Amino acid sequence: MKKIKISIIDNFLEEERFVSLERIIQYDVPWYFQPTMVTEDEVSPGGFDHAIYKASSPVSPFYSHFIPILEQLNVAILIRIRINLNPRLPEPFVFQFHKDTEDLGKAITNLGTTSILYINTNNGYTELEDGTKIESVANRLATFPTNTKHRIVTQTDEQTRILINFNYLKCI
Repeated sequence: MKKIKISIIDNFLEEERFVSLERIIQYDVPWYFQPTMVTEDEVSPGGFDHAIYKASSPVSPFYSHFIPILEQLNVAILIRIRINLNPRLPEPFVFQFHKDTEDLGKAITNLGTTSILYINTNNGYTELEDGTKIESVANRLATFPTNTKHRIVTQTDEQTRILINFNYLKCI
C-alpha cells in the first residue's frame, strides 16, 4: 500500500491560545450524543460531537474561536468543523475506516484537506489506511488529504478523547 502524505505539527497553537480553546471546549461547549460516529450502519458505542461549521455557515456560537486557526491553516474554502468526544471504554473500540466529506461528493473529497487538532493526550489514536497511527497528543495537528481512509481508536486511560476535525480546501 502506498504511504500517505501526512504532516504532524506538535505545539500547533501558541500555548495561551491552546489553553483558552481547551477550556472552552471542556467546560462551555454543549455535547450531543451520536449513536454512530462514522457511518449510519456501524455498530459502535457512539460518541459525542459539537458541530461548529457545516453547510456553508457557522452553526455554533463558538465559531469565532476558530477563525485564527483557519487563518493558520491557510483555508480557502471551509467545508466543516466538528469537535468529537469519545468517552473512556474498558477496551479500545476500533471504528470503521472512512473518508471525511464522502457525503458531499467525490470532487470535494478528492481535493480537500483534513486536519485534526487533538485537545487532550490519551492512549487513543487515529489510524490511517496504510497503518500509520497518529497518537492523541494535546495541541498536535495532523493533516492529510481528505480522500484518505482513517478511523478512530478509542482510549482506555483518560476520561475523554477530544479532537477538532477540520475539512477544507487550501489556498493555492
